[in-house]
Amino acid sequence: MQTNNEFTLSEEQVNFFNLFGFLTLPGLLADDMPQITEEYGKVFADNKEDVIEWYHQAHHGYKRSVLPQFIDRSDYFSSLIDDPRIHNIFSALCGENFNYRGSDANIFEQSTVWHSDTYGALFDYLNVKIAVYLEELDEKTGCFRVIPGSHLFGDQFANELQDMLGENDSLKDELGLDDIDVPAQILPSKPGDVVAFDFRLKHATCFDGPAMTRRSFTICGSERIQDKDIPRLRKEIKMGEQFGYSNYYGKNMLATASPERMIHLEQCLAQDDVFLEA
Repeated sequence: MQTNNEFTLSEEQVNFFNLFGFLTLPGLLADDMPQITEEYGKVFADNKEDVIEWYHQAHHGYKRSVLPQFIDRSDYFSSLIDDPRIHNIFSALCGENFNYRGSDANIFEQSTVWHSDTYGALFDYLNVKIAVYLEELDEKTGCFRVIPGSHLFGDQFANELQDMLGENDSLKDELGLDDIDVPAQILPSKPGDVVAFDFRLKHATCFDGPAMTRRSFTICGSERIQDKDIPRLRKEIKMGEQFGYSNYYGKNMLATASPERMIHLEQCLAQDDVFLEA
């Protein structure tokens, strides 16, 4: 049995991720959930002024409380980038010199429609999001749902699915299907379970039970960007201004960074001057 310090993804797990676009890792952070839960509340309480009350089509227009640069605001959460259980997911999927591409935390009650996470990513590079929920969730209470293989942009199925979803992120008009009736893999989770998924993967958290508050946070990574694409990366980084960014990384993330961690920060950090541009 692997210990936390020895954690790696197997070849089979990497193949599964590449084919289906996601990977579940039950109980990966279970031992840490008491500290994660305590620190989660503390980070939100200490950064109330930076919480964004966001209303978006993906959440049926209902409010979602978002805290950008989430793990960057805590020494403890920043250290997850170094933890083999997180670090080695990104390194196995995105390469040993992967870029840490940010984090957020969310508190919400409503369901979410079928969508891909296309914000802030260059899609000729692999972008991976790791999600952790603090509540136990199932199909009645808003657990994660995914459509396997829908991340393969350019594939006939993935393209037809996107065309049918259209601008409304709904299959109601084309197929007469409510979000909850779309054929999908349902991923019930307990606190400490981890889901890693390709940004392009179609996912939702639709449910037909009573609304309940759900807390989550995500950590994002990508393949290292080639020099020729740095101008495109800079444009994506500058988009962070609309969420209040004046620096790409938070002060705790940088203040506690070891040389090993800096490998995963250096490429985006070198673009920080973009926030000084008009």
